[in-house]
Amino acid sequence: MKTMIMLSAIPASGKSTWAKEYQASHPNTYIVNSDEVRMEVTHGDFQDHSKQKEVWELFEKRIHEYAAKGEDVTVIVDALNDVNAVRLKYLSTTPEFDKKILVLFPNSLEKSRKYNNLREVALRVPDDILVGLVNKFEAPSQEILDLVDEVIEVEW
Repeated sequence: MKTMIMLSAIPASGKSTWAKEYQASHPNTYIVNSDEVRMEVTHGDFQDHSKQKEVWELFEKRIHEYAAKGEDVTVIVDALNDVNAVRLKYLSTTPEFDKKILVLFPNSLEKSRKYNNLREVALRVPDDILVGLVNKFEAPSQEILDLVDEVIEVEW
């Protein structure tokens, strides 16, 4: 079975940590991480958002490439996936997956600030941007919920 796991949360909520832990205990699991793709495209500059079009094209391409690696694979889509339009894009353009799971990480601004400050300095999200992303975050709409087979909430 081909499974897509879409992570959705504000920055510094534990998405990547959860994805790596899941991958370690589930064979044939691949992670497409937007931060890692950005660092690849910008040659190591996490804060460089000048090549966003290229980053997101490669991100989407990798989802399909990893899905093609076999009949029994899981692909974790590790990005904010913070608004319904973005969620809809990935859920509706990936018919190769037999099962789709949405994993939510409910988190407060205070908690995210705490975890953000524990990151390497180069990987920290500036506070004004963190606040803006918290304000922008949308709860999954009914349309999104209808497109997934399961919703999981992860409390850290």
